[in-house]
Amino acid sequence: MRVTSSQSPPPSIANTAALIVSYYPDHDFQQQLAALTTQFAAVFWVDNTADTAADPILNIDTALHYLPQNSNIGLAAALNVGGEAALRAGFDWVITFDQDSDPVADFLEQHIACWNQSELQPFILGCNYFDVADRASPRFRKGGYVRECTTVITSGCLMFLPHWREMGMFCDGYFIDGVDHEICLRARSRGLVVARHGWVLMQHRIGEKTAGFRFFPYAHPALRKYYSTRNGVCNIRRYSSTDPLWVLRKCLSLCWELIILLLLESDKGLKIKAMRRGFADALKGKAGRAPDDFSA
Repeated sequence: MRVTSSQSPPPSIANTAALIVSYYPDHDFQQQLAALTTQFAAVFWVDNTADTAADPILNIDTALHYLPQNSNIGLAAALNVGGEAALRAGFDWVITFDQDSDPVADFLEQHIACWNQSELQPFILGCNYFDVADRASPRFRKGGYVRECTTVITSGCLMFLPHWREMGMFCDGYFIDGVDHEICLRARSRGLVVARHGWVLMQHRIGEKTAGFRFFPYAHPALRKYYSTRNGVCNIRRYSSTDPLWVLRKCLSLCWELIILLLLESDKGLKIKAMRRGFADALKGKAGRAPDDFSA
């Protein structure tokens, strides 16, 4: 079913909020929150940490809205909590951030300028960034272009909230990993535009590379391997007819990840078990948190 909402109003400083999800963040997180409050009229912080002590941080700025969950409800569900809060507060747009991202001082202003200069009027607009694991060059070609694409990462993603709510929000069954890909693929299947621009607006940490080359996968722990495999296969099954080229690339990516795991990574047995279980659970339609009997 295609989204039927009316044409979206353009993003602006006044109608765009920040949304950030945390899970046991490091000591730099308070500085990151403070930086966001200098750019945004409101920052919605959804905290998935079970035993956090947020009181000192809450004194940063009145623009900060703290939404503790007192447990790890997953990235997708946390994003949904923050998105709903932003809508209730009257915001039309939100930019989502990971706790491992460091946006530039004028991130909001530049991101909005990119949206306004484009004729695409995208539902989702991602930005270019430096991956901390590969600082030699940006993730994508630098430049002032805005180009339609298949998917973007969660962090630095500008999104129109009414369309997001109408199409069903983030898929909380994914828990973590692949959440960004799924909502982009779903949006495209319903006639909405996903785009990315070439301005480098943040540094972002995805993980450690298995080797010092861009085309090598990340050496994630076994539990992350489970989620990435399960959710990746779920996306392959759901969107093979609407985005076959993305599906082909994802199939090749999963095969490449397994080959590099066998050749270069540690804990091979546990990680292979995780990927095998993730693949099987995707075929069975299982979702949510990893099973209790999954030791990875």
